[in-house]
Amino acid sequence: MLNLDSSLKLLSKMVRIRAVEELIANDFLNNKIFSFLHLSIGQESAAVGVCSALNTEDLVMGNHRSHHHYLAKGGDLEKMIYEIYGDSRGCCKGFGGSMHMLDRSVGFVGSTPILGSVAPLGTGIGFYLKATKRDNIAVIFIGDGAAEEGAFYESINLAALFKVPILFVIEDNKYSVISSHSDRKSKDYSYSKIIEGLGATYVNMAAKDVAEVNSTVTSLKAGILQGRKPAVLHLDVVRGVYGHSGPLKENAPHYRVNDNIDFITANDCIGFYKDKLIVDGGIEADVIETLIEEEIKEVETVFFNVRSNIKIRI
Repeated sequence: MLNLDSSLKLLSKMVRIRAVEELIANDFLNNKIFSFLHLSIGQESAAVGVCSALNTEDLVMGNHRSHHHYLAKGGDLEKMIYEIYGDSRGCCKGFGGSMHMLDRSVGFVGSTPILGSVAPLGTGIGFYLKATKRDNIAVIFIGDGAAEEGAFYESINLAALFKVPILFVIEDNKYSVISSHSDRKSKDYSYSKIIEGLGATYVNMAAKDVAEVNSTVTSLKAGILQGRKPAVLHLDVVRGVYGHSGPLKENAPHYRVNDNIDFITANDCIGFYKDKLIVDGGIEADVIETLIEEEIKEVETVFFNVRSNIKIRI
C-alpha cells in the first residue's frame, strides 16, 4: 500500500508527461517540430507504474512511443524537449528526434523505433546485468503489434533458457496502428500459453490504476531477481484521442470498435487515479486540482523557456 506522498508523486508524474506531450502536439500542428511523433497520451500509467517500482540501476529501454518511458524513469525534461526540436543540447545531441530518447544517468539506456528490436536489445542488457552480478533487472517496453514479431518470442525463450533478469512489458492498446486483434490473431491465440510455455512468468492486467501496476512490478522484480526467471507484464492500455502517429485527433475512426470518446474519457488513467485518491485516499478535491495546476505550470515554464532558446540543427 503506497503512502500519501508516494501516491501523489505517481499522479504528478502522469500529469507532467501529459502536459508536455500536449504542448509538443500543439507545436507540431503549428509546424514547429519536424521529427516523427508518437504520443503516449492515455498510456501514462503504464510507464509511471512500472518505472516507479524500479531504481536508477535497473536499466530500461523503450520504443518509438517513449516520451512517457523516458520521463517516468527520470529522464531530463529539458534535454528531451531540445531533442524533439533537433537542437544539439538534446539527449541525443539533436540527431535522434522524438523516437530516440536516452538518459543513461537515470538508467534509461535508449529507445529504438525498429519494430520489435527492443526485445533482443533488452535481453542483451539483461545478459550484461547477469554477467556483472548486479542485483537489478532490465525492462523493455513493447507494443502489442511488435509483440507479434518473432524476435519477441525468441528473446523470451533465450532469457528463460539462460535465466536472464528481464521484464518484458507489453503496452497493449489493441490496434497496432489501425488493426484490431481479431484481424491479426486466430481466435485460439493465447499469450499466456505461449509465454508460459517458453518459460517466463506471465501477468495480464489493466493499466488504468497506476498504483496497482506499481505493486505488480515490485512483486515481479523480486521474483525475477530471486529465481532469475524472466517475466512478461501484459498491460491493457487505452490510447487517447490522438491517432497512432502525429498529433491529429481521430474523428470516428472505423477501426476503434466500441472505443469512442466516452469510452476513452471513462478509462483515462489520470482521471481514474485522481478520483481514486479523492474517494479511497480521502484527499480533498481542491488539493488534487492544486497539485495538477502547479505541475502543469511548472512544465509550461520549462517548455517555453527551452523553446525560446532553440537552435535548430540545419
